[in-house]
Amino acid sequence: RWTNYMDLTIEMQPLAGGQDGSCGNFNGDPSDDTTPLIFERVGVRIADGEMLFNNRSPDAWSVEEAEMLKTCDSQTYADAQLTCKEEIKGAQTTTMLHECMFDLCFGMNEHALRTARTFATEADKAAAGEMSETA
Repeated sequence: RWTNYMDLTIEMQPLAGGQDGSCGNFNGDPSDDTTPLIFERVGVRIADGEMLFNNRSPDAWSVEEAEMLKTCDSQTYADAQLTCKEEIKGAQTTTMLHECMFDLCFGMNEHALRTARTFATEADKAAAGEMSETA
């Protein structure tokens, strides 16, 4: 576990009338539950009227996330920037745009955790129980 995010698994039953989102669409076909396909079906961000919670968490963008976003390949970065500008309606902040782009650049990327470790602070590594590079 890192200090700036947490991975988790959610188990749930299909809802009457169906559903779609981060947990997939419960059609029994895991191949269409990839991050790009979910984004294609439901968008990159949750609309205010569809949120389960009353408030959004405040946007926070770390130096480490900014450095990692710079490693996104140029075509994916450009595509993510266009997609996010289209998907985020209303007043969009730079942080909102970057968070969205980060998701598109690294969502479901098997190398994202390894890359994240490259930019992790010593405090992050200690919190995750990993050996320090200086130890």
